Amino acid sequence: MSKIFDVAALDWQTVRPDVARQVFGKTLLDGQVKAVLTRVAPGGKFKMHRDAYAHLFYFVSGQGIVQVGDQQSVAHAGSVVQVDAGDLHSYENTGTEDLVLLSLNIPTQ
Repeated sequence: MSKIFDVAALDWQTVRPDVARQVFGKTLLDGQVKAVLTRVAPGGKFKMHRDAYAHLFYFVSGQGIVQVGDQQSVAHAGSVVQVDAGDLHSYENTGTEDLVLLSLNIPTQ
């Protein structure tokens, strides 16, 4: 079903408290592919974990560190991270402002 909506009208929801701290999301699409606008408060983080699906992270604003397996990199506006299903990954806000990213959860085929 097609729709148009204002993301500002959506409430921030706590994201995966089992592996995340101070991470909040607004679900934009919840179908076979899930799209979540994600906000990580200063000092917040997603701990190292694995998922049965792949990810694409597009960082919109803020500063942080992202890790996939043994690779670690600074995350900033314009950074893109691809995570294969089953790969260990994490990210954390190392800045003083919110770290904002678009997170796509992509099922394996």
